[in-house]
Amino acid sequence: MNPGVLRSVQALRGLAALSVMLFHFRFNLNATWPGLGDKLFIWGASGVDLFFLISGFVITLTIKKTPADFSGVLTFFKRRALRILPAYYVILLLTFFLSGAMSVFHYSDKTLNFISSLIFQPAYTNNAPFYIDDSGMYNIRWTLNYEIYFYLAIGVLALIPMRLFAFASYFILTLIVLPLACGQTFTLSPAGYDLGIKQLNLITNPIIFLFLAGMVLGYLYPLLLRANGRVMAVLLAVSLGMTIWFFSNGQYQGHGVLSSGWLYFLILAFAIGAEKTLGRYVPDVLVRLGDISFSLYLIHTLVNKTLRKRLEGVGMEPGLLMFIAAIVLALLFAWLSWRYIEKPFQAKRAGRSPLQKAS
Repeated sequence: MNPGVLRSVQALRGLAALSVMLFHFRFNLNATWPGLGDKLFIWGASGVDLFFLISGFVITLTIKKTPADFSGVLTFFKRRALRILPAYYVILLLTFFLSGAMSVFHYSDKTLNFISSLIFQPAYTNNAPFYIDDSGMYNIRWTLNYEIYFYLAIGVLALIPMRLFAFASYFILTLIVLPLACGQTFTLSPAGYDLGIKQLNLITNPIIFLFLAGMVLGYLYPLLLRANGRVMAVLLAVSLGMTIWFFSNGQYQGHGVLSSGWLYFLILAFAIGAEKTLGRYVPDVLVRLGDISFSLYLIHTLVNKTLRKRLEGVGMEPGLLMFIAAIVLALLFAWLSWRYIEKPFQAKRAGRSPLQKAS
């Protein structure tokens, strides 16, 4: 198996973005068939948990190959910046200009959320685990606050020769010791803690355990590669079936390791282990969906809110047609973003992601 091609994981990344998009687009179905969109896609927001798991996994594979010196860490930060920032800021500015531009600054809450979106900081001490206005135009970027923090923490800690010990010590300190020292009761719920400072609330939020679970899979990667591929494929099918059954019964649909997180952990672990058996059978369309997943995640709310108003302006009412049109537009714009923003900047990155195809 070519270790540079993890088709099953790339497909999972694409499906995670698709599930979040369908969650946000479900209201169009509700407009025609009340409750149908909720019944079909209310679980879709949990795709974020799968994103976090995959992020922890991929970053671990990357950091294991990064030299423990300033040059290596700077290269790590450069690659992460080129992976995320160009598409993020282009789509953020498009959203800004298509959503009223300077009128945003007439409202203090919108101004606060816009500024915080520019610097990847939480806006509020409450509304965990988002810590922003999750109903606003920039709502999806709450996950990037965690991503950027996670990258920064891992990159700095990578300067320490005993990396695994440094990683474990730091996250034990921030996720367990700090909340307990502040008089909080330990929890795994993403409702988190109220420590009075928004940045502290974010770095202590238990949703970060999803990244750490992904890191565990990153360190177990050599063992997973040696596992029996057929057995892992069977276990993958069982875990997928179990997840579908739980979701269809309204169980484990939320965020966190005790909700959808543990199900996605099993799916990701078994998918990695089954790669040598199933990888070549993963449809190319799902791999391509994984390629554009980041842009799809960023741009779909722009389509769902701003562009939807344009469609309504020409007579298209919320419903099945709007649902289909929104999906098509989101996929099209995501591909354009990937092709003309993400891909050129990724070509400038030093080295390649373990998930990136050698093309």
